[in-house]
Amino acid sequence: MPKTTLHIVNGDAFGDKLRASGINGEILVWRESLYEGPISMQMSDSALISMRASYMNDRYGIPQDTFRSQTIQQEAKLDTLTDVDEVVLWFEHDLYDQLMLCYLLSRMDEVTRRPFQLSMICIDGFPGIDPFYGLGQLTVDQILHLHGTWLPVSENQHSLACKVWTAYSASEPSLMATLLEEDLSALPFLKKALEVHTARFPSMQNGLSAIQQLTLELLVDKEVSVLSIFQTISEQASHYGLGDLQFFGILDGLWHCEYPLIQVLGGDKLPRYNEAWPPQFENYGVKVTEMGKLILTCKQDHIFLNGIDEWIGGVHLLGRKDVWRQNAVSKGFAKL
Repeated sequence: MPKTTLHIVNGDAFGDKLRASGINGEILVWRESLYEGPISMQMSDSALISMRASYMNDRYGIPQDTFRSQTIQQEAKLDTLTDVDEVVLWFEHDLYDQLMLCYLLSRMDEVTRRPFQLSMICIDGFPGIDPFYGLGQLTVDQILHLHGTWLPVSENQHSLACKVWTAYSASEPSLMATLLEEDLSALPFLKKALEVHTARFPSMQNGLSAIQQLTLELLVDKEVSVLSIFQTISEQASHYGLGDLQFFGILDGLWHCEYPLIQVLGGDKLPRYNEAWPPQFENYGVKVTEMGKLILTCKQDHIFLNGIDEWIGGVHLLGRKDVWRQNAVSKGFAKL
């Protein structure tokens, strides 16, 4: 019988190109954004899927039935790999992808005794592509050069991924802080990605995450278009792997709060899931408010003023006080 292969990839754009390249095997696009929303060790748990569906609907307007059905189908596929000879994971260097990679490797822990080879290809660049953001940039001809270059997942890589997912899905960030002190070289892009992950927590100084801080810094002296600031953030914070909807969600959180840090000019809302961009969206501008300037200079605190209700991995940040924050100097965490 011919060899059967399942390729698990990080997005529809790349999945379509990989399919067009004529590669042998089935292609599964992993659409679950493990970067955000409630997280636990058992992502296939039905109660958690419902919580995540509600979160994605509130934040982005993704229909709950759509999210729930897609997630259940993906998870079910991982439980029916008995007739596959090889599973190949295609991912990139950024946090968004490294979390997917670690989850899938840890999820495969449940099926390691099944008769298939587990392999992966994970890159942070490609000749002639500069800057490199991801596999979706490659042409079909360039993808052909990657055919067959994947390597078997080592025991060290598999073990490390399991430790990462345990730390990431924990309800407190202490396991992640400890993990960052260990040797993470088995997955070469992991250390940078997890450092980026810790910077998602609000700072001790003013309650802003690193992306929120950078956004306000880029706005402090001028009004900038929404699309322009997204492009700049994509370039300066490429290790996050943020999409436009995710960034619009970050802007929305700074805008629609009790004491707004920014003001969006040109319309009353930003695009959500499957919505066409509004007319003249390219002219929508963003500027920092006076309160935003006070918070940026640490004279006020975003969380003390506006509170927070956010998930970072398995950690639920909620309220105005006694919230986990990150210390940029020590790389540790404390409640404030």
